Amino acid sequence: MNTEFPLEDLRKLFLNALPEEQSQANEQVPELSRFYVPSTHARALNPNNMLVEGIRGSGKSVWWAALQDERHRQLVTYLLPRSELTNINCCAGFGQTPSDNYPSKRILKALIKKYDAQDIWQTIIAFNILKLDMPNTWDARIDWIKSDPERIERAFIAKDKELQQLGLKKLILFDALDRAADDWGSLRRLLKGLLQVLLEFRSYRAIRLKAFVRPDMLEDAEVSAFPDGSKVISSKVMLDWPKIELFNLLWHHLGNEPEQGQLFRKFCQDKFWEQWEQHSSIWIIPDKMCRSEAVQRDIFHAIAGPYMGINARRGFPYTWLPNHLGDGYDKTSPRSFLAALHTAALDNLRDKQSYALHYQSIKKGVQTASSIRVRELREDYPWIDKLMIPLKGQTVPCEFDAITCRWSERNVLNSLQQANDEAVVRLPPSRIEQGYEGIKQDLVELGIFRLMRDGRINMPDVYRIGYGLGRKGGVKPIR
Repeated sequence: MNTEFPLEDLRKLFLNALPEEQSQANEQVPELSRFYVPSTHARALNPNNMLVEGIRGSGKSVWWAALQDERHRQLVTYLLPRSELTNINCCAGFGQTPSDNYPSKRILKALIKKYDAQDIWQTIIAFNILKLDMPNTWDARIDWIKSDPERIERAFIAKDKELQQLGLKKLILFDALDRAADDWGSLRRLLKGLLQVLLEFRSYRAIRLKAFVRPDMLEDAEVSAFPDGSKVISSKVMLDWPKIELFNLLWHHLGNEPEQGQLFRKFCQDKFWEQWEQHSSIWIIPDKMCRSEAVQRDIFHAIAGPYMGINARRGFPYTWLPNHLGDGYDKTSPRSFLAALHTAALDNLRDKQSYALHYQSIKKGVQTASSIRVRELREDYPWIDKLMIPLKGQTVPCEFDAITCRWSERNVLNSLQQANDEAVVRLPPSRIEQGYEGIKQDLVELGIFRLMRDGRINMPDVYRIGYGLGRKGGVKPIR
């Protein structure tokens, strides 16, 4: 036995502490025991940084919800003073959760046909910040705002001064913007209008805006095609999860599990001299566990063993797991990370198993995480399956010609164009008019394809496995 922590208890702790799968749909703010605050997110949370970019599952919607909750803001303020979230009030300017604070997608669809996107967003901001007697419908509110722009501008200036005198700030949050429209034309207009409004409001001191967006939404040059648009894009802050923060997320879940969390905390203290401290009702990860990869590696290897096989040739669990969950940009979703570990703990016991997580079980966890990522892709980009299903059985890396050959056999391009014309495919490939070369670039920008130096196409395991593509010596694809 390699740890004083009984294997069954440790495995049970993983199953109880880690969610089997976290859904982004109708995202609610998590309980504090499941709410980890990465130190690397301090800049992204600071109200002065208006544009935050993150991949699917990186926590955009979690932060959108958490910043609107006072208890969660207080915890962030305690742990990350540089986030500057004291004396601040937050509300939503757009999100996936229905609200009276902003119009639904259905209403936006009608509004964008009649009004400039800037006017729509400015009206939403005015409705949430200014105490004015406005009409009851969004259509009428926009007309009302446009009828006297000077009065509205004076009202914003007065509100900004009032908040400064009170030592307060007002932060308006925008999320789930990919759900704001079903076609690229409307979405481009809405995104461009929002970026223009972000730039306009940067001159205020107490009124702040923050938009959470996916990377692919900012790739379109038309979105930032306005004076000083490049300033907005260049000021974006990344919502990244480096390896050390992924394991901190794991420690937080294990150490704050209500029933057996104390066993994990005692395990850390007895074996690694890492003493946990409590703030309010939350146990805070010891400093060395947060900052030292060497300490993290020792703790995880005490749980999962030192190798991904019988020796070091197959790699080491601490680095192997996040490496095999990264996309084409080596960005790993924390949702995928936790789901993989939950599956690994759920896997059946093996003969003479010395560790709570067997290396073969961790590989099964990566297969589960890949299935989840593929399902998320389908939700965001329903057209992806038309491109990826024909590639099942293909071995990567490979020449792009091998891929286009399979696509041509299935007449994929015509199928995509027909679906686009019939408005069946929500937000089709943005470069569909450029043919297969344009689609390849779309897939590279989405992190699904990885372009190698010799021009061949590779795929990260987190997508390759779920779509059934092979790689010599790699984790087996899902059949």
